[in-house]
Amino acid sequence: MIVKPDTLVRWHREIVRRHWRLRSRRRPGRPRVDAEVKRLVLRLARENPRWGYTKIAGEMRKLGVPRFGRSTVRCILREHGVAPPPQRYRGLIWPEFVGHYGCLVGHFVWACDFLTVTTATLRTYYVFMVLEISTRRIRFWNVSASPDGLWTAQQFRNLAIVSDEAPRCLIHDRDDKFTAHADALLASTATGIVRLPARSPDLNRHIERCIRTLREECLDRIIILSERHLRWVLGEFVRYYNHRRPHRSLELRVPEGPRDYPRQGLIARRQILGGLVNDYYRKAA
Repeated sequence: MIVKPDTLVRWHREIVRRHWRLRSRRRPGRPRVDAEVKRLVLRLARENPRWGYTKIAGEMRKLGVPRFGRSTVRCILREHGVAPPPQRYRGLIWPEFVGHYGCLVGHFVWACDFLTVTTATLRTYYVFMVLEISTRRIRFWNVSASPDGLWTAQQFRNLAIVSDEAPRCLIHDRDDKFTAHADALLASTATGIVRLPARSPDLNRHIERCIRTLREECLDRIIILSERHLRWVLGEFVRYYNHRRPHRSLELRVPEGPRDYPRQGLIARRQILGGLVNDYYRKAA
């Protein structure tokens, strides 16, 4: 005999394997899931970490995707490395928790903080800023070379003068410059004080993000010469920040800008701070 019996058996197994593979290719099987549908499933899973496979499948059917079962959802999530609901839910974080009270927080809570600026002569100035959370407007700012509790209390008095409305709450950290006397002045105007825990800048994230923007787009790109120069730079940038700069948190709207902008006319450029910031607008026809 030319071959051994084991070889004949192995050939037969190979022929049977190829036979069934060919038959499986001929059968249509389950239709493929469209890429757009997969993206929608992943979006629902990421935006709703508590939802299970059945809940997502029900939402897909409600959105017009027929014959969509929980097994399909499970396969899609496993394919893209998305964990099942118990592991996907990470618990509440502070921004989400505060966002649940947006109707209360938005229009009545302001935040304040200090930032430092070092001049060309290595002199340090402190900038006090107050931000309205809902509109992202910088309500008030001032500069001092050596602020203390009395100076901060005076700024609270100035804030009550320049602002037509007082906030219901003002958030600040536990800096020594925020004294009990300063807080008492705000309490006399029916404004509550929210003192944050120590070493928790994430809880004052709105003003921290504003300070970061001020540094990245302005102060870190220019050398401040004096207090007068610093006040001029801050005045120009705050005016741009409130009236011309789009904000992602506002769906790319401007805090104190109009709702609708002209769509006709030549596009012109306005240079702010000598071209440090470029602002674009349409000229009137």
